[in-house]
Amino acid sequence: MQRHTYTLDHWEDRSGHRTTWTFGYRGALGEFGRVEVVYPVSRHGDRHVTAVSGDTLPATSFSGWAYGRKPSLHLGQLSVGGAGIRLQRNRWAQTRAGRALRMRVAGREYRYLATGSRHRDRALVRDGVEIRTGRHGRGARKKATLTVLGPADATDLVLAAVMCGVNTRNLTRGGAVRAFFNRSLNWLEVFQ
Repeated sequence: MQRHTYTLDHWEDRSGHRTTWTFGYRGALGEFGRVEVVYPVSRHGDRHVTAVSGDTLPATSFSGWAYGRKPSLHLGQLSVGGAGIRLQRNRWAQTRAGRALRMRVAGREYRYLATGSRHRDRALVRDGVEIRTGRHGRGARKKATLTVLGPADATDLVLAAVMCGVNTRNLTRGGAVRAFFNRSLNWLEVFQ
């Protein structure tokens, strides 16, 4: 089985007002060329957008309810190459596999799921291909790694890359509970 590992470096642009700050990851994906993940590339009220661009990758974006600097899975919308993708997940499932984000892109079924109890370890899985993503380090040494198992193409890689810029805590039960309480506290601030 083919195995490749790519490392993306974290970057920040804190110029201007804090509402215009952007963050992300950039690096090279071997034969697929350079890639850049930017979040939030735009803000629309309580929604943030993460975008991915690259040499040979289809333009991809993910929009969702703002959770810190990133969009969350709550009210999430995915666009790959200009086409809207329907996202499905069972937020009441008890297992990580049951809580997986499901999507159909280019006629293929994908699952994006937590592989550990922490929010840093995830995997994008389709028939014959698995891309494990991990985020590690702090500050200037923060990195994202994509470990590709199988014959992945540009669509597989861009889906894994965009999810590095999305808050996916809801894929674990503990993360979902924390996200619920944080959202509830934010809503309560509106009434004060």
